[in-house]
Amino acid sequence: MPYATPQDLIARLGEREAVAISDRAKTGSPDLVELARLLAEAEDEVNGHVGRRYLLPLVGSDGQPAVTPKALVRVVVDVARYHATGTEIMPTEEIRNRYKDAVRFLEGVAKGDILLGDLRLAGSGGPAPTGGATAVRTGERMFGDLPGVL
Repeated sequence: MPYATPQDLIARLGEREAVAISDRAKTGSPDLVELARLLAEAEDEVNGHVGRRYLLPLVGSDGQPAVTPKALVRVVVDVARYHATGTEIMPTEEIRNRYKDAVRFLEGVAKGDILLGDLRLAGSGGPAPTGGATAVRTGERMFGDLPGVL
């Protein structure tokens, strides 16, 4: 299930902007197929960060498919909007800032500084931890010092 649909994008950005980023045929209406393609590409980028922390596709701690957190809908739309700009549609400062904010948010998710809810962690099958200490253990050296090397 995608994080964001073309309808989510239209609701967030408005029909005028949806037309601007998707209507290559100049019909005057949003191209839902093109919007879905843009959102799928954005979701791939988002999953590159989210998948470092959470099991993909997103699964709740109960093992059931998770409802997409609203924050991910927003982020996917902002990423899609940014990547839709370029030759014909110039990226504005607002579009660039929203993209930068989205990337910072995703980096926080990947690090565990931002939690998306009661979701299974990648590799553990359990809910994401909310804090705790990290232990580091050093071992014995396997090789001795090399002569002449510091």
